[in-house]
Amino acid sequence: MTTPSPELTGGEAVREAVRQHLSAFWPDHSHEEFAWPVGPIEGNLPGFRVRRVAPLVPTDPWVYVTVGASGATAGDGLEFLILAPTESDSHVETLAMVANFHADPNHTVSLGRTIEIGRPWTEGAIADHLLVSLPYPYGPALEHCEAPDRHIQVLWLAPITAAEARYASERGLEALEQLLEQSAVDVISPGRPSVV
Repeated sequence: MTTPSPELTGGEAVREAVRQHLSAFWPDHSHEEFAWPVGPIEGNLPGFRVRRVAPLVPTDPWVYVTVGASGATAGDGLEFLILAPTESDSHVETLAMVANFHADPNHTVSLGRTIEIGRPWTEGAIADHLLVSLPYPYGPALEHCEAPDRHIQVLWLAPITAAEARYASERGLEALEQLLEQSAVDVISPGRPSVV
């Protein structure tokens, strides 16, 4: 990985390290960045963006990743990832909402947490919650990003149903992940049924 230019300020240097990490992980893909102009996100996380990575083949997912959610905490930080079957501005909005939520010290997001998003995660879906999980489809090479004086962890916001969120709350993250794996459902398919 190349190091960000030394003239960048702390937050800008971290965001640039995240961008370089994503570009190195998906070097042949088209990347675009988006701001979310609605709500308090820019005030709470200045410079926050969502990077969209286009698939190379139609059967691969669109990838949406936060760039700047790690600014919510001092020390090591988190960025968040959504995988989607189609492109949509709603994923940018969802990531801005989660990052803004994470920036509130009373509601920080962590591995294993479930988040109710108040609407289907994508058009036609029954899943209206997100499970904060490791980025299993891509492994540790995507999960771990080194930035100046910080380690950034990229976590996957996997879409789940309200019933699955209750199951995770009662039995734990690992139990739900095992159930999803055993059922062999395509987690990001909008029409997938609940596994509980």
